[in-house]
Amino acid sequence: MTDAVDLPVRVRDALTAAFGDAREAIRSGDTETARECTEKASRILQHKVPPSPLKEQLKHGLAAVERTVADEPLVASEYLRLMKQLLDE
Repeated sequence: MTDAVDLPVRVRDALTAAFGDAREAIRSGDTETARECTEKASRILQHKVPPSPLKEQLKHGLAAVERTVADEPLVASEYLRLMKQLLDE
């Protein structure tokens, strides 16, 4: 499994929704909700996505969001947009 099309639809949709919700929260200044959404995405990623390059990319992106959400919300938002785009490909 190397790309998003190999993921079960429910998993891909849940991750996409979590990334989208987190991005919306960041854009509205609600970092607490954004953190909750990224924690949800992390749990899904940990339990539902098998080892793959895609999983590693998403883990890296989530870690970057966690580091930047409070001080650099635009950077965090862009990471979320790109991760969502990875799932849409």
